[in-house]
Amino acid sequence: MVCEHVHYPTGEEVRSIAGYYTILEEDVLHLDGRELLYLVEIAHIETSCCGAGGVGFILVPGYIVSRHESHNSDGLPVSRVERVVDPAERELISGLLKRKYPHFHQISFA
Repeated sequence: MVCEHVHYPTGEEVRSIAGYYTILEEDVLHLDGRELLYLVEIAHIETSCCGAGGVGFILVPGYIVSRHESHNSDGLPVSRVERVVDPAERELISGLLKRKYPHFHQISFA
């Protein structure tokens, strides 16, 4: 499945209802001749029923089909990505990312 991915700036807060998150890093893994886009993020929870806190995680939008092919209404670049749906492939990717970022245990696929 090919979807759009909006590239938000790294290091800036993206506000949500319970707090905000920050993209620490946007990078690619080179796998089988393809580029896999991933983002290292940290969420800061300020207003939830359970109190304040935070968590680091890695989001994997998917394989880049076309990079920065357009811009959204806010002027942010938009790429087209192919989502990773195969469970074995997700497990392989998770293992690679966990070795590269050992302190980030949560890996999510778009």
